[in-house]
Amino acid sequence: MEKWYPESKNIKVGSMEKFSNKLTDYFLRKGLIEAKQTPWCKYMIMHRVMDVISLLWLVPIGSLVAPWYISITFVLSYRFLRSRTGGFHAKSPLGCLLAATVTQLIGTSLVSRIESTLLLFCILFFSSCLIIYLAPANNPELHLTQEEIQALLPRIKMRLFLLWLLIVVLFFFVPLMATSILVGVATTALLLVLSKSKIGVN
Repeated sequence: MEKWYPESKNIKVGSMEKFSNKLTDYFLRKGLIEAKQTPWCKYMIMHRVMDVISLLWLVPIGSLVAPWYISITFVLSYRFLRSRTGGFHAKSPLGCLLAATVTQLIGTSLVSRIESTLLLFCILFFSSCLIIYLAPANNPELHLTQEEIQALLPRIKMRLFLLWLLIVVLFFFVPLMATSILVGVATTALLLVLSKSKIGVN
């Protein structure tokens, strides 16, 4: 099991923490998890709930400044990548949601504004190099071992390769969708830079 989650004592999320504690206790009583897995389980519950809530929020928000399919493509592409790379998170769920909202609005609005193909692929190349160099994020809260980091690297490269492939294919059929994925890759790189700069938490 990958030990990429922060310890439960570092998570302060009020009612969401209470919900995750109750659900984790239920899983523990039913024998679905072991006692040593409780920090991981609490974090995963909060992480998944926040993922669903933010996705339901971000897609409509992005649709205010871009077509709905661009909003979906953008948010899914950078989440697909950063689920392995890690990166910036605000220090509270509300702060994280606000940061994600700003990211969604800026990212989706940029998709139709970058028209130079050369510039787009320069951004993609530079962002990919940053991701390969910086990922995975390993702030003190994560406690990734060297072995775990090495195990993540090929998965990150594979996901990056798949996004490159999608970009190239979609570029000939739906250029805006290709651009939205490209901006998603660039967003992942930016979030890694912020994380490595010790801004926010993982």
